[in-house]
Amino acid sequence: MKPQPKTLLLGLMLLCLSWASTAAARNDRSFTRPTCISSSTNSIKITQVVFSDTATIVSFRAKPGYNFRIAAETYLLGEDRRRYKALRGEGITLGEYITAQSEEDADFKVLFEPLPRKTRFFDFIESMAWGYFCFYGVHEEGKAPKVPKKHDRFVMTPELEQEFFKADTACVKGHIEGYSRNRGYTTLLFTQSNSMTDESKPLTVDVREDGSFEFRFLAYHPIDGQLIANHNGSTDFFSFYAVPGQTTELTVKPDCSTEYISAPSGPFARKASLEYDYNNYCVYPYMEYYNDSKASDIKGFTEVAMQKMHRILALVDYLSWRVGYTPWERHLAECQARMVYGDKVLFNLRDQLFNFPKGTTQEEFDKIKQAARDTSAYRFMREMPCNDVACLTVRDFKVFINYYEFSPALRPELASMVVHNSAYIAMQDSAKMAQDMAVAGMGSRPSFLGQVALLRQMAGDFTYDYRNAPLVYDSVYANRLAYMNHEGLRTQAALVHEKARQRTSLTYTLPDTKGADILRALTDKYRGKYLLIDFWGMSCGPCRSAIEQSKPIRESLRQHPDIDFLFISDDNDSNEELYQEYVNKNLDGEDVVRVPRADFNRLMELFNFLGIPHYETLDRQGNVVRDGLHIYGTDEDFLDRLNRLKSELGE
Repeated sequence: MKPQPKTLLLGLMLLCLSWASTAAARNDRSFTRPTCISSSTNSIKITQVVFSDTATIVSFRAKPGYNFRIAAETYLLGEDRRRYKALRGEGITLGEYITAQSEEDADFKVLFEPLPRKTRFFDFIESMAWGYFCFYGVHEEGKAPKVPKKHDRFVMTPELEQEFFKADTACVKGHIEGYSRNRGYTTLLFTQSNSMTDESKPLTVDVREDGSFEFRFLAYHPIDGQLIANHNGSTDFFSFYAVPGQTTELTVKPDCSTEYISAPSGPFARKASLEYDYNNYCVYPYMEYYNDSKASDIKGFTEVAMQKMHRILALVDYLSWRVGYTPWERHLAECQARMVYGDKVLFNLRDQLFNFPKGTTQEEFDKIKQAARDTSAYRFMREMPCNDVACLTVRDFKVFINYYEFSPALRPELASMVVHNSAYIAMQDSAKMAQDMAVAGMGSRPSFLGQVALLRQMAGDFTYDYRNAPLVYDSVYANRLAYMNHEGLRTQAALVHEKARQRTSLTYTLPDTKGADILRALTDKYRGKYLLIDFWGMSCGPCRSAIEQSKPIRESLRQHPDIDFLFISDDNDSNEELYQEYVNKNLDGEDVVRVPRADFNRLMELFNFLGIPHYETLDRQGNVVRDGLHIYGTDEDFLDRLNRLKSELGE
């Protein structure tokens, strides 16, 4: 039959549309074997990328049984550094958690605004807050982006080091976007941590009803800090960067990422690395570390860890180029990457001495110990920033220096005894610093890290032992100071010494602070007795264990005329029903109180503690007793300690 004109026209139109659609499909580009320079997860992987005129489609495969979500705010960072927003998901709803039950439902896609067809690489950014997915340098296999080899290096000159250690007040102003009292917290907690002396002091930060906050603290050098919000049984972390003598202004986004209104300036300024934080990708996930460490011996694991460190250093190069890190920012990122992998090697070396297989013979253990103490096992330390004061700024320094100072390398066997004798302590120090020089390869002087380790030990010794032997530790101070050639460390050593000299009394009066007012309101009724305060929580296993073990002692002392007990927890720690059930069973007859989390934060600030269980003792006048009482052993042991305390106080 001869077609009618209208029918013929419709057919031609459909044919044209089909040709256009086929031509458009032919023009689509794709990465069929996509890979990336680095990613923050191995739980999902990119399987294909399609570039079309209407969308860029990124296909994924998830591990079966893995619970995850992709945030609605996810974007792609194109070669042009422009952000291309997520449009929708296929097989997933953006912002909602899903679990892939099997291989069949493990595939999903996310559609984004269309990248240019000629795109060679891009970054997938879910968020720059901690714990979110990021895939850096996504490209077709074999076509990695070319990162410039040459870049300006940051050099810490003597003049810059002097400015770096210039102590002053730092100010942080912020606003929590979308905040309301319904979030369950009215305060934040900031840990003022001095890594040079291993001293930490909680600072309570009030959050106003509009979500704004402001606090000041004494900073001894630029710091990469965190604020903690405890609420409704969970914890949020808000990052910030501060420089002594300057003000940082920021906004905390709903995903806990930080947007900076103004950041510190000068030689230690940061901008790009605050927007694209190196802390989010300079990581060695614990399970990955665990599998690597169990698969080989000390030497083998060290080689694996250093190989992975160099891959992260390549990522540092990539992101420094991509987002425009300054030489200072790149230097900090490199320090963080090196220390993250270095501290895992140090942890592994120490772990060998404590977690050897059951049934290990003495001969086998001696070999393990020898391998963990052998200086050749520490050659990786030559790749660490051992003589770089800038490492104090990075977040992982506290972990790294802790593992280093307690590593087999710096713990010679002669150091196992505690003797209040200046000559013996000097011999210990000499052995440790000799080991540091052998390990860190610094020639005739201990490395900066070795000097910090010695300063941290001095701070601990002086806190607990100076009052018992001041003349001995005055000599120890002079000997240790001679090892330190960095003025910032010498200043800290002098502060440690002066604090110890002022802390020779057995008791001290409560200061005039909000925390002290809260404590007085809780404890004034106990005046005339010694009061042992137990700060505890339902979520703390050691707290509950200590309470349960001390129950017989407390029951035998319930009618004692000289001692009372008070148990303080925060009302955010667990639900009321579980709390009351536990108290009825294990603290029946005791004085227990739950305070708001804001009040608990102020009590932490008052007594400078960051974890529980924590114990404090008040004398009959309500003064705080240094080196107070603890409930352990038998009731006779406890009464003996109480009687010795009364004797020391002249009763």
